[in-house]
Amino acid sequence: MTDAELAARLRANLLCFKRLQASGAPDWNLHLPGVWASVRPNTAQVLFLQQVLFWDVEALGASLGTLEGFFRGHGIPAWRVQVPSGELRAEDLLRQAGYRREEIFLAMGVAFADVPSDPPGSPLESLPSLEELIQLSAGVFGSDVSAQPWHRLPPPSLHAIALRKEGRVLACGLSLDEGDTAGIYLVATAPEARRQGLASEVMRGLLTGARERGLTAAVLQSTAMGHGVYQRLGFRTVGRWTNWVRRLEVSPPPG
Repeated sequence: MTDAELAARLRANLLCFKRLQASGAPDWNLHLPGVWASVRPNTAQVLFLQQVLFWDVEALGASLGTLEGFFRGHGIPAWRVQVPSGELRAEDLLRQAGYRREEIFLAMGVAFADVPSDPPGSPLESLPSLEELIQLSAGVFGSDVSAQPWHRLPPPSLHAIALRKEGRVLACGLSLDEGDTAGIYLVATAPEARRQGLASEVMRGLLTGARERGLTAAVLQSTAMGHGVYQRLGFRTVGRWTNWVRRLEVSPPPG
C-alpha cells in the first residue's frame, strides 16, 4: 500500500470522524461543495475544535468568505484549515486570505500486511459508552466534555477500549472503521500513569481488534512527541499536514 493511498484513507476517515464529533448540534456544521466546517461556540478558545476540512481546492477558495462569516457569526476568534502535504494551491489561497501556517501534524499509516500482529500484553476492556474516555481526553487535550448522543451510544463503526486499574481508566483510545481502514483517535493516558507503556498497550489493542474485524490498514495523525510510539508499532509517516489558521484581530478595550 503506497503512502498516497494511506494518506487518502486518513483524509476520508478524518472527515467521517469529525462529522461524527459534530453531529450533536446541526447548527454548528457548515456543509459546502467540497468543504466542511464545524464550530464549538461553548469552547470558542479551543482552536482544534474550530475547523475546516476540504477535498476540493477550488471549492475551498470559493468558500473562504462564507467560512469567515460562519465562524464570525458564532463568535469564534480563530479557526484552522488542515492542509495535507503538497496542496500548494490551497496554501496560496489561504495565505492571500490572511491565514498563517502554524502547527504541523504527521500523517501516519500502516498496512497490516506489512507488519506482524502484536497483541497487547495487558487486559483491556471495551467501553460500551464514551463518557469515561471523553472525560479523560478532556483533561489531556482540553476538549469539549458536553454530553452528546454518540458518547452514550456509539455507532457500530466506533470501537473504544480502555486499560483500567483499581476501577479507574488510566489509558484509552478509539478507532473508527471506514471501509477497510481503522482511524485511530483520542489515545490518552492519565498524567499520573504516563511513561509506563499504557498508551502503547491501548494501541496494540486497537490494532489487534481492527485486524480481527477484517480491516487491512490503520491511519492516524501524530504530533512529533507521539511519532516514535507509533513508529515502533509499525506506522510510517505518509505526509506532513499543516494547520493554516485565521486569527481575527481583537480590538483593545476603550480607555
